[in-house]
Amino acid sequence: MTDCGALETLLSKDFMIGVLERIRDIFIQETAKLRRRRNQEHSSLCKLPQELLVEILLLSVDWKFWSVDSLHTLARVSTSWRDTILSCNRFWSVIDVAASPAAREVTMKRSGEGAVDLRCGRYLGPSRVSSFVHDVKSVTPIRARSVLYEIRPGTSSFMDHLRSNNSTIIDLLLSNLGVGPSEAHLELSAEGSNLRHLDLSGASLQWQSPRLAKLRTLCLRDLKYNIPPVNHLYNILSSSPQLERLCLMNIVSLYEPGLGSLPTSAPPINLPALKTLAFDCVPTPILTSILPRIRALACHTITVHEEELPVFLELQETTIELIAKPINLSNVLKLKLEVDDGTCLHIRSEPVVAKEFVYWARDQPGVDIKLAIPSTEVLPQFWGVLGNALRSHGGAPNITSLEVEWTGQEFLFPFTVLKFPFPFTVLEHFPVLTSLRFIDYPGTTLHPLIQFLGGNRTGGSGVAFEHRFPLPSLNSLSFYAKTIPNLKDCVSSTKTLLERRYPVSGDGVFTGDAQVLNDLCLPNPLVHALQQRGVATSLDFKKVIRGTEVGG
Repeated sequence: MTDCGALETLLSKDFMIGVLERIRDIFIQETAKLRRRRNQEHSSLCKLPQELLVEILLLSVDWKFWSVDSLHTLARVSTSWRDTILSCNRFWSVIDVAASPAAREVTMKRSGEGAVDLRCGRYLGPSRVSSFVHDVKSVTPIRARSVLYEIRPGTSSFMDHLRSNNSTIIDLLLSNLGVGPSEAHLELSAEGSNLRHLDLSGASLQWQSPRLAKLRTLCLRDLKYNIPPVNHLYNILSSSPQLERLCLMNIVSLYEPGLGSLPTSAPPINLPALKTLAFDCVPTPILTSILPRIRALACHTITVHEEELPVFLELQETTIELIAKPINLSNVLKLKLEVDDGTCLHIRSEPVVAKEFVYWARDQPGVDIKLAIPSTEVLPQFWGVLGNALRSHGGAPNITSLEVEWTGQEFLFPFTVLKFPFPFTVLEHFPVLTSLRFIDYPGTTLHPLIQFLGGNRTGGSGVAFEHRFPLPSLNSLSFYAKTIPNLKDCVSSTKTLLERRYPVSGDGVFTGDAQVLNDLCLPNPLVHALQQRGVATSLDFKKVIRGTEVGG
């Protein structure tokens, strides 16, 4: 070095570069140590108990697409997460035929003696299946907890293994993708754990097995052979009070009487935890024997229908109570009264029953069901029972759109006009309804509807104005009809309604004024009569009101 401290020689420069690089490495190491210490001593996440951190990280794993690589990605977030994931065997439970032999070796090593979930899905050839079955057999049989198996040609060796090793399985998800009914039939061992989730598509079990009790899920789809008899299905459900999901879909019986029935004295099936109930295309003996006995007041999603022939459930109070909760959670609702070959009421919102395996199914609340109505005379009683059921669930606070339709009268009119009882006791439970649409061919419900919106709840028998307008959030009203049997009364009532509910001065007669009406669609004769008489209202009459007919 010179007097000013400069590095003169090549050796001195190289030496100083080495010193600075070592200082840099030490700096990086010490920074990392200090950062880890800071996280451990001051981070809220790192202060969590290890058991709680494990549960949080397990919820972060996308188990539907689980792989060793995805776990490694999650482990890179922090040293704490990495140590937790690598040391806990619960993250390494999946033994998958789609994984490479090397990945399965890592999984089996880290899973230790923990429970394992066996997955045989994608078919990647006989050698991959053989390697998978070899690895499965090396696992202690008592560690098997769940099976997700797409039964395909060429995978029979795995089914053979399951038939002799299933006593500890609690979750069974089988889907038949191209084999015969006998090849897709699994005999459960007599001794063993009760199943928790049972999801079968085109596959079957022995339905009298004692292990089919205390179920949390029962999903049966696409069954044509070995269909559970009514009494076995009844026993399964009656012994599973914590059942949360019941789905019977596309079950075809070649001889329905062979499924049997239940004695009239059979007790109800109490399912207080049931969230989803789907009976779609099932044999009549199952539908008529099982469904009316189910008591599930907490059910969120209900669908009952047939693809080709309509399925009408008998109008019973228990059935009405069953559909109240799904209506309570719905955003839209359609009520369709059909009087063609027998009167029925179709109640439909927008339910979604996921077709995925139960592990990943996310059902959406709602109802889709048809109820047999002995005659239109019983409808007032039905509206009252449904209104009471809705009241017990807090009404229908989420429904913003309601459509009411009456069909099948076209063949009777004009020789016979059936009067449709107006659903006063149902409408009063829709506090946030913004859109109301009526389709009534002879127009018999128009006058009661106008009086109801004006505050008269008596259906025209007298004046009974309330202190607040019903349906205060309503901003769209449509009524489709070809005739108006009492046009003069409708004109007078509509004029009174618009002038009282939407007064020119803005000072409503009632407290709690209604929201402004943006769209008013009424039958042409009524619109023409109102325009001739004139209406003193704050509404922009020319822009808001329009005339139409059914199909217009």
